[in-house]
Amino acid sequence: MAHPEAHRRFANGDIFARIGGASAIEELIEGLYDRIEADPAFRPLFGRDLTNEREGQKRFFTEWLGGERNYSDRAHFSLKHRHDLLPITRSLADKWLAHFRGTLDSTVSDADAHCAIYDNVRLLALALVNEGEPPSALRARPHGMCLRYKPAGQSFSLAHRGDAAKLGELLKRAPDVLASVPQAAALLHVASLAGRTAVVELLLHSGVNVNKPSPIDRAHAPLVFVTPLCAARAKRRKEIEELLLRHDAKEDIFTHAFLGDLDRLDGDLVNEPSWSQAVDPAVDALDITPIHHAVAGARVEALRLLLSYTKQADKRLLGGARAVREAAARESVAMVGMLLDHGADATGIGAGRWVLHPELAQLLARAGACVDRSGSWIGLSCTGNQGRRDDPEFVAALLRHGARAYDRRLTGQANDGGHATALHYAAKAGFVKTIAVLLENGADPAARDDNALTPLDWLDRAAKTVDRDAVRRLLQRPSLS
Repeated sequence: MAHPEAHRRFANGDIFARIGGASAIEELIEGLYDRIEADPAFRPLFGRDLTNEREGQKRFFTEWLGGERNYSDRAHFSLKHRHDLLPITRSLADKWLAHFRGTLDSTVSDADAHCAIYDNVRLLALALVNEGEPPSALRARPHGMCLRYKPAGQSFSLAHRGDAAKLGELLKRAPDVLASVPQAAALLHVASLAGRTAVVELLLHSGVNVNKPSPIDRAHAPLVFVTPLCAARAKRRKEIEELLLRHDAKEDIFTHAFLGDLDRLDGDLVNEPSWSQAVDPAVDALDITPIHHAVAGARVEALRLLLSYTKQADKRLLGGARAVREAAARESVAMVGMLLDHGADATGIGAGRWVLHPELAQLLARAGACVDRSGSWIGLSCTGNQGRRDDPEFVAALLRHGARAYDRRLTGQANDGGHATALHYAAKAGFVKTIAVLLENGADPAARDDNALTPLDWLDRAAKTVDRDAVRRLLQRPSLS
């Protein structure tokens, strides 16, 4: 999976057009997921609503087969990490391949294209196999990307606290904690960041890879993977750094970009100028380069240096839309400006708090940025999830930059109303000021979700702390029109 030929096999070829383009992909993936949905061995491994899975898979196969690149800049996780906690055995991979081949048979008539696609999909599927028969305890109770194995959860707490003795006892009692290479790497990452020397020594002696990268921030930068050495340097853990180097920790350009180590970074680029856009092998199918690492580390001068080499090579900026989005999330006018000057596309930036930043909003709007119509902005501003508060200024700014009060959030679960409006979510969250802004901008208090429920119906599910009377007064207020 770390090699581009595994996931860039058909780039710059004609196979996408030969098989019928987007319509063929539509038919292929709809057929595949119809089969998956009806298969009791597969259905528990997927979410309750397969709508988003289907759309994401269409974007992936479109790009994989040489069509429009709408997957790399939008995906939130690499293929290997997305599948890591699912018990993917060889038999399960073969079963998935049988479903894929069945739909391929009915979709692609070009014999050569059919053979090429299947042979390469087979390699891709087998690369995701992570378990023998039966699966390890770590993956025995799969729940998407959530870690359900209790000893593994305890191991992270012990690593962070630096309790090497108890962690050692746990690993002897439950060795499957280290059954996943990415999870083991994350454990070493936690210990390195926290400066827990004894825990780092224990994990290295237990066989955890000293150079295996892990996301620096799963919540805000899930695709920027750094090595334990980079994590230790980022927190100035000198003792940990020396320990890792004694165990053969390696330098790399991604570390130098993230930390803004200009001397080492310049040395990398003098040695090989094309490394300015080297694709990080840790993130397999996605275009994450040293440029993204510099942005994640908020290293303005490192970004400037990398972009200068990219310009000299006269190459298209890989993952430019993602880089702009991340720079905007860090409210860096300098980084956003540099990326736009080097051809990064701002039109797909989507919703974000950039709409509240006067300089950024003006700069990005001039470059074509706007809030898309997917309704993703609703999840950022109109729900009470992740401790969010009533933020009418944010909602008003989103509406000024492309959002519409009647947009529907396209990521809801079918049993929770599916595609519902911002007003549904704001009512449930009890965001009175946001409700007022939405109503002033044309939101319909009688709008119904996929289950024919109105915002008032959603109010019935609100937490006890919500002022139901205040919400009800707003939603039942006679229209001024």
